Amino acid sequence: MKRLLCAMVLASGCADTGNPLTDTMLASNGTEMGPTGNASPGSVGDETSSGSSSSSGSSGAAPTTTSPTTGGPEPTTTMEVDSSSSSSGPMCLAATAPCTDVSQCCEGLECGTTSLGQVCCGNEGVGCATPNGEDCCGALLCIAGVCGYDVDDSCEPPCTAPPALTIEKQRLATIGGSFLGICGDANHTYGFHVPAANLPADDYSMEGAANVPVCEWHAAAIDIGMDWPASRDWLAWLIANIASDEIKGIAEVIGSYDGVNVRYWSDSSGWSTDGVPYQGSGHDTWTHVSVYRSTTLEDHGILAGWTANGGP
Repeated sequence: MKRLLCAMVLASGCADTGNPLTDTMLASNGTEMGPTGNASPGSVGDETSSGSSSSSGSSGAAPTTTSPTTGGPEPTTTMEVDSSSSSSGPMCLAATAPCTDVSQCCEGLECGTTSLGQVCCGNEGVGCATPNGEDCCGALLCIAGVCGYDVDDSCEPPCTAPPALTIEKQRLATIGGSFLGICGDANHTYGFHVPAANLPADDYSMEGAANVPVCEWHAAAIDIGMDWPASRDWLAWLIANIASDEIKGIAEVIGSYDGVNVRYWSDSSGWSTDGVPYQGSGHDTWTHVSVYRSTTLEDHGILAGWTANGGP
C-alpha cells in the first residue's frame, strides 16, 4: 500500500494523482408408437484519511504550516492509495474482433464463427448491434438488438415446419447433431409428424384442447440425432425438466439413455425418470420429441443452452 502524505495548506490544496430453413422429409428408419400402441413408420483499492500533527525535522517529513487562528501547526491529512488500482488486467476483445480462444473475449461473448470468420460473438439472448448478425455466433441473427433465430411463421400445405421446431433444428445444427426431420414422409399416416389437416379427428395426436392446432399444416414433432457427445445427458436433462414443469408444452418423447433400451414418455404414461418401455422399433440412435399442436408458435427451449459437449 502506497502512502501519500499531503499537507493541507490554507491557500492551496494538493491533489492526489493516480496512476435453413429446409423442411427435410423423414426417412423411414423405424417405427413410432403412439400411446394407444398403434405403430407408425419411423422418423427421421480503498482510500482512508487520518489527522496528525507534523513537525519539521528529517528529510521527507511533510512541511508544517501555522494556523491563522491558533498559531499552532496546521493538521495534515494522510491518504492511503491501493497500489493495485494502478495496474489493470488485460483488455478483453469486443464483439467481431478476431479471436482464437473464448478467454480473450469480453464477458458474455464466445469465440465462435460468423460471416467474418472466427471472432468474439454472442450466443442466444446476448445483445447485438450489427444489421446482418456479424456479432452473433453461428446461424444466429441480430433481431431487435438480441441474437436469435429468424423463423418463418407461414402456414401452408402440404406440410410446414413450425417456428417451435425450426428453432430447435437450428440449435441442433449449431451443436453439430444430425437432424432427421420434422414433416413425415409418405409412410407417416398418423401422429405428430403429420399435419392436422391430413389426420382424422380421432388420431391420438389430435386429442385434447392442447392439440387444437394453431395451423392445420404444421407438423408437431422433431427427430434429433444422438450423434453428439452430450446427447444422452441432454435427454436425461430434458425429461427431468419436463417432469418439473420447467419445460412446457411437450406432448411425448421417445428415446434411449444408453442407445439400447428405448423408453416412452408422455402425460398419459407419466414423466418418471425411466418412462415406460417403448413397444415400437428404432429411436435408439435418435430421439423423437413432439409438442402440443396449440404450441407450435412457441419456443420450448428443447435444446436451448446445449453445446456438443454439455449444457445448462
